[in-house]
Amino acid sequence: MVDLASLTSSDLTFAEETLNHTPIVESTAMIKALLALKYVREVEPKEEGAPVDEPVGPDLSERARKFTAKQYGLLATHAIEFCNDTQRSIDLKGPLREAFSTISKPLRRQCVVRGLNSILSEFRETPIGDPETHHGFAFVSNGSHDLVDSWRTKMRPDIIDLDFGRGPKMTPESMSLTQDLPDESCREEFKSYRISWADVTHCWKLEVSKTLERGSLARLDERYNIEDASSVFSESKSHDNVFLFLKVWEGGRGPVNGPGLSECSPVSRNEVLQQRWKGLKRRYEDTSEDESNSSLECHNSKKRKTEEETLESDHPFEMHCGLHGLQLLRSAWDRTHSIVILLRDNPLSMQWHDCQGCIATSSIDVVAQLPLLVITVLLFQRFGARMRGRAGWASEAIVDGVKVNYSVPVYALSGRGPSGRWLIATAPLVQASPSLGGATDDANAEDIQSALKPSEDLFFKLSWREDDRLDEALIVRMAKERAKYYLGEHAGDVLDHLPDIKHSENHPRCSTGIVREFVGIAENGARLPFFMLVQKLHSLDIVKPTDIVARMWEIIRRHYLLWQIGVAHGDISYQNLMVRNTDTGAYGVVNDFDLATIMTPGQASPTKQGFERTGTKPFMAILLLEVKPGRVIQRRCAHDLESVIWCLAWYVLLGIVDWQKGTYRQVGSLKRKWVVHAGLEGLPKQCRMGTEHLWTSLVAAAFKWNQRQDDVLNGWSEYSDKTNMELIDSWLPCSKRPGGEEWDCVDFEMKEEYIRKEDRVFVETE
Repeated sequence: MVDLASLTSSDLTFAEETLNHTPIVESTAMIKALLALKYVREVEPKEEGAPVDEPVGPDLSERARKFTAKQYGLLATHAIEFCNDTQRSIDLKGPLREAFSTISKPLRRQCVVRGLNSILSEFRETPIGDPETHHGFAFVSNGSHDLVDSWRTKMRPDIIDLDFGRGPKMTPESMSLTQDLPDESCREEFKSYRISWADVTHCWKLEVSKTLERGSLARLDERYNIEDASSVFSESKSHDNVFLFLKVWEGGRGPVNGPGLSECSPVSRNEVLQQRWKGLKRRYEDTSEDESNSSLECHNSKKRKTEEETLESDHPFEMHCGLHGLQLLRSAWDRTHSIVILLRDNPLSMQWHDCQGCIATSSIDVVAQLPLLVITVLLFQRFGARMRGRAGWASEAIVDGVKVNYSVPVYALSGRGPSGRWLIATAPLVQASPSLGGATDDANAEDIQSALKPSEDLFFKLSWREDDRLDEALIVRMAKERAKYYLGEHAGDVLDHLPDIKHSENHPRCSTGIVREFVGIAENGARLPFFMLVQKLHSLDIVKPTDIVARMWEIIRRHYLLWQIGVAHGDISYQNLMVRNTDTGAYGVVNDFDLATIMTPGQASPTKQGFERTGTKPFMAILLLEVKPGRVIQRRCAHDLESVIWCLAWYVLLGIVDWQKGTYRQVGSLKRKWVVHAGLEGLPKQCRMGTEHLWTSLVAAAFKWNQRQDDVLNGWSEYSDKTNMELIDSWLPCSKRPGGEEWDCVDFEMKEEYIRKEDRVFVETE
């Protein structure tokens, strides 16, 4: 069940994107891809001398494929033998026969759980090939337990997996029994087993719409062979199944004929699913817009519950699975992926979720293809922590020559939050007691945990960066090195205004492109985790109105010089402009270089595609926001300079602006309207106290700036970074430096003969 009132618009958008853009692959291809991924993340790293941080190249991929071929054969052999052994499989086939003979969802859910746990129990001590068995979990029937995340979104998956000790009577000996979480009415017992999304590795959603005829269930008494562990579900093209196997051709669509691991091609959702989603979307829109609707005014809890249960039957169950996958992804900071199973009567499909998106599988018939169900459960049973979605990254770093052990607070959740960004930014927890020093293996865990407190000096950031972009630490390091070489005695105009990165890590084996490579999907857009510890900075909000122009000019100067030496930031926003307090004073700092790019010094704009329109919409240049589809405007230094002007407007107006949300063109239109009318309307009542003296100059600077950019676009004026800097200075004069230096950064010119060979960047534009 999903509580509609608890869903955010971002959650619904995520579900829509999942339905519209999810590729579908064969179940066997997905299972094999997971085996290959297990080799990359768990099997080889345990081997002596294996490089843990080795990127996945051709050699490693080939070793993973050989492992997969061998391991899948062993799993299939054991699964078929088990299914054909009447005595061994009786605790699986009996509950399945009972499950598909009832229309009662609670009874079917409990029967399915009994059957799944019988597989775990049977193979708990059985080694199959190389992978070790994970002994510590069982499947649990969840009939009344809402899992709630930090955004208070309530959802209730039908079946969850829990480690032993987290659920009632959860022991290896009881796995074959019906596991059921206690009802909320059992207050004390329910409180003892309060389960969160962080406790769950993967979950199941059940759709109960019919029972199976005796003839269909009779298949459980027949023998299975290798084809039942590899063939496509014969009923997958029926009207009852929302998957339609279509291959997206360049000129149209055609059928897919069951490709294998290397031949598997993604397919699209069928029209039935799209129509179901459109009807659901209209329902959401009607509910949210008509606030006078009597159902919203009703405060009767029983009536509300009935409405939710009725609406649940109208939802595409794929959307439920997508939302469950989202909750799992953002439940822990080191969560790399999540898996959700949809059992629609006897057809079973799988969804894999990570920060790149979702991959869904075609359906299998758990009765006709029982060995595939067994293989899937055996695979889950042999997952270690990394394949169960928890990377377990070591939380230690060397900071200024000292070993620091830190922890990421539980409230810093991973994955896609309501803002849509795959990012964690928080103060790490460090040891408060100096007596503990660097935590050793012998230290008492409880003492260490109790001694943790938010760091006053460090800031932790984890982002899932696109793998075709350089990592932020490397870009900052290159910027500092180039500043020292090209700017000489004036390098401080850049060095003092860059983030101080103390520690950084990349984890290429957690890249989202690996599973897509093995499943046969294009790897474009792959992301990998990158995290770092940075010296703590402060928001511009702490800057006094009398000092804000000086801080902004430090940022403008740094940005201008960085562009001249070949570093383009690409995402100037209010949140990315920070302040560093030192013994010698405050400095304006530009943070977050995760969208930055490296150019040849003196280059006018990045040549690599994908950097033309980066940024945060409320702060992007108007011309970038208004660009028409199909037209490309080269990214220039002026676009980021304009972003600084919008950041100053945000500071003055306390962020209370009309141009926060909307499409690119809508935001651009609202900003252009503001530029024209702000001077006529005067200073708004809701503005930052003490900024009244800035209003006239700010409005004039914005108006003259956009007038000049339009002239350049129309060919009436020549583009000039120096002229742009002088325009800003004419309306928002640059204050004198604390040391009285007179060097003007606009006089710096990068000459061709000064450019080092190693700084010349060649990037293909196609």
